[in-house]
Amino acid sequence: PRRNPEILEADLAPMMLELSQWGVRDIHSLTWITPPPPGAVSQALQLLNELGAVSDTTITEKGRQMLRLPTHPRLAHMLLEAENTGGRDSALALASDIAAVLEERDPLPKNSGADLSLRIESLRRWRRGERGGPEKTSLERIERLAQSWRQLLKIPANNQAVSDTEVGKWVMQAYPERIARQTEPHSERYKMTNGRTARLPAHDPLQREPWLAVAQLDAGANEGKIFLAAPLDPDDVLPLAKENETVSWDDAREMITGSLEMRVGNLVLSSRPLKQIPEEILAKELCRVIREKGLSFVGWSEDQINWQTRVLSLRKWRPEENWPDVTEENLLDTLEHWLGPFLHNLYKRADLQKLDLNSILSSILPWELSQELHVLAPARLQVPSGSLVRLTYFSDGRPPVMEVRLQEMFGLLETPAVNQGRNKVILHLLSPGYKPVQVTQDLKSFWTTTYQEVRRELRVRYPKHSWPEDPWTAQPIRGARKKDNRSPGK
Repeated sequence: PRRNPEILEADLAPMMLELSQWGVRDIHSLTWITPPPPGAVSQALQLLNELGAVSDTTITEKGRQMLRLPTHPRLAHMLLEAENTGGRDSALALASDIAAVLEERDPLPKNSGADLSLRIESLRRWRRGERGGPEKTSLERIERLAQSWRQLLKIPANNQAVSDTEVGKWVMQAYPERIARQTEPHSERYKMTNGRTARLPAHDPLQREPWLAVAQLDAGANEGKIFLAAPLDPDDVLPLAKENETVSWDDAREMITGSLEMRVGNLVLSSRPLKQIPEEILAKELCRVIREKGLSFVGWSEDQINWQTRVLSLRKWRPEENWPDVTEENLLDTLEHWLGPFLHNLYKRADLQKLDLNSILSSILPWELSQELHVLAPARLQVPSGSLVRLTYFSDGRPPVMEVRLQEMFGLLETPAVNQGRNKVILHLLSPGYKPVQVTQDLKSFWTTTYQEVRRELRVRYPKHSWPEDPWTAQPIRGARKKDNRSPGK
C-alpha cells in the first residue's frame, strides 16, 4: 500500500505519531530547519487523541498497531476497527476497498456526485469483470492497491454489493470529527462534529441523506465543500456518543434551562430536560449571562448607582482607607464572589430582579467602611427647610451635586460639605418651578452678590413664593407662602 500525498498527508498526524513512538513529547526539543506550525501540530495531536493513537503526547498500544500499517493514521484506525469487529473478513475487505479508493485518485468523472459508495460499487463491479468505461485505468490502480491490502491483512477479495450506510460506518472510523448532520431536510448544508459547516455540490443526490460520513472536503474559510462522503446510519453513531449535561440561558423565555444530551462532538443525538440543575452550575451560568448583558439585567437602578458612586468617590478621596473598586467592570468580573452566594434556586430573570441588591451590596464593604460610608458620603443631606435632599456623586471623585429649590436654603451661610468637610457640594439652586437659577460652590457669595438680581427677576414670575430682601435671616420654606388668614387687629 502507498499513500496519496495530495489527499492524506495534508496534516501532520503521521509525523506526530512517529515522534510519539520515538518518545518525543515536545517537538520544540528537536532542531528544525523550518519548525512545523503550532496550529497544525495541535490539530494533529487532537486527531491522534480522538483516534486513540496517543494519550496526550504518549503513544498507546493502538497507536503502535496503527504505525505497523503503511498508511495514514486515519485509514489505519479504520482498518484496525474493521479487524476487531464481527464478520472480520467482509468488514476488512470493505475497509481495505475504502482505503484503496481514498489513497488513489477519484475513478469516476467529475459530475458523478460526492457519494463514495458509488466508487466502491464501481470497484466491485470491475472486480466482477465489468471492465468497460473511461475509468478503467483508475480502477486498475485502485484494485492493485486493494489487492496489496488484502495480501497484507490475509483476507479474500469480496465482490458483493454493500449498503451505502455500511460504507459510511467505516468512513466514520477514519474521520470521526467529520460525522455530519443535515442542518434541515434536503439541504446542501451539514454541520460536523468538529463544529464546522460543510456543503454538498448543488443538486447532489446525497442531499436526501440526513447523516453523512465525510471523507474529503476543502478547507473553506467559512464553509467546506464536500467532495466525497457516504450515508450514515445514526444508530452506528451511538457508540461514539457521550452523555453530557448542558445548562444554558434561553433568551426567549428569559430563564435557565438544562438538558441531558447524548452528544457526539458538537452534534446532539438526543436530549431530555434536567430535573434539577446543580447549584454551582446554575450560579455559574447566571453569572455568565449577567456578565454578558450588564448589571441592568438584574434591575440595577438609581439606588445602586448612587451607592456605587459614593463608594468610588471615597476611593478617590481617601485612598489610604482601601475602599473597594466597585466600578461596573470590576463588579462584573467578580460576580461569583459578591453575587454568587445569593443565586440559589434562581432560574428566571424575574427572580434576579427580586434580589435585594442594596443588602447584597452592603456585604461588599467591611462593617467599618459601611458605617463610614453613611457619615462621609451620605446619600442625602438635610437642608434648612428640613427636607432631606439627594446628593449625586460621581465615580471620578468630582464634587457631589445637590439640586434644591432656592427658598429651602434661606438662612444657610456656608455651602454644605461631605467627607468630613473636605469636599464642598456643588449647589444647583432651583426656582420654584425647578428650573436652575444658579450653580455655585460658594453659597455665601451667592447671597451677597447674585441673590438680589435673581430676586428681582423671579418675584414677578413666582409672586406666591417668598422673596425676602434678607436671605440670611429669612425663614426657609418648602413651597409657596401660606396665606395669612388672620383678621385685621389680630
